[in-house]
Amino acid sequence: MLGLLVAIAAVLALRATAWFTGPLAFAFFVALAVWPIDAAIGARLPRGLRWLGHLAAMLVILLVFAAFLIGISYAGQRLAIGLPEHREALVALLERLAAFVERLGLPIDSLRNVVSADRLIEPAVGFLSWLANAVWQTAGVLTLALFLILFMLVEAPVLRRKVAAVTTRRGSVDCRHVLVDVAGRVRRYLLVRAFLGLLTGILYAAWAWWWDLPFVIVMGTLAFLLNFIPTVGSIIAGAVPMAVAVLRLDPASAAIVAGGVLVIEQVLGNYVDPRLLGRQMSLSGLVVLVALMFWTWVWGLIGALLAVPMTLLIMVVAAHVPALRPIALFLSDAPDIDELRRNSLRAPGE
Repeated sequence: MLGLLVAIAAVLALRATAWFTGPLAFAFFVALAVWPIDAAIGARLPRGLRWLGHLAAMLVILLVFAAFLIGISYAGQRLAIGLPEHREALVALLERLAAFVERLGLPIDSLRNVVSADRLIEPAVGFLSWLANAVWQTAGVLTLALFLILFMLVEAPVLRRKVAAVTTRRGSVDCRHVLVDVAGRVRRYLLVRAFLGLLTGILYAAWAWWWDLPFVIVMGTLAFLLNFIPTVGSIIAGAVPMAVAVLRLDPASAAIVAGGVLVIEQVLGNYVDPRLLGRQMSLSGLVVLVALMFWTWVWGLIGALLAVPMTLLIMVVAAHVPALRPIALFLSDAPDIDELRRNSLRAPGE
């Protein structure tokens, strides 16, 4: 009971301090991801020039952040500008839907009063415009994260020695092993997500181009960027080409487009993704979905991006503590403790 109360208090504290703890966690995982760049360059330079490793790592982070912000802003603005141009197509679609409902003998007048093209387009355009502006308003949060990342990279060698000093006691958890394990898993997760996002974006854009649909670049951009948000991101990215196909094509062609999108998602999500990640992630699919909702509630958009890395961190730490291994087992997709030990307690680089 005491442990449960402490856990609840910790979660509420994280949510109340989301303005700081969210960027701090974000900075921690980004620092883990770019640490090999910093270390590789620093190891090849004299002691007085090792700061160039920090500079190179920060430049990579800045380029990634800039690409993300520009991509989301571009997609939101293009959709906000292009949606009103499809008003007539939406009106025709709603009329067909109303005729179908009327043939079923259902009351249609109240539906027409509630659902109209303007009622659908105006809120959507307003939301997309807000999203494009809100993305740039996160620059302050990213600035704080950048400073945290820089100090983490600078302090990393000293921190490693401190961790080594703390974990040399007999019977203590090897924090260095845990950190290296988590870092390796997070890096592999991010690389796979980036590769799958790029592949999904190319396939979406090619499929939309084949059917002469608008917003081809927007579809590819959203598919790539939203791929870093598990489950929900794929649903949103797939809904965009389906919605555009419904507006621009006849029902049969729109159904084929939707079928193609589903095939792309199923092949990449159920075949390519598991084989690229292998058993090294070993997170249950249900746990990933619950973690997405939970961390989004705690930290908002940052929580959605960090849902899988945070869950990986908790699972690996719990797997290295014998008393907490049941928690790690329920978070993973392993059927028993022995399988969990083989997947989560391997030596770094194994």
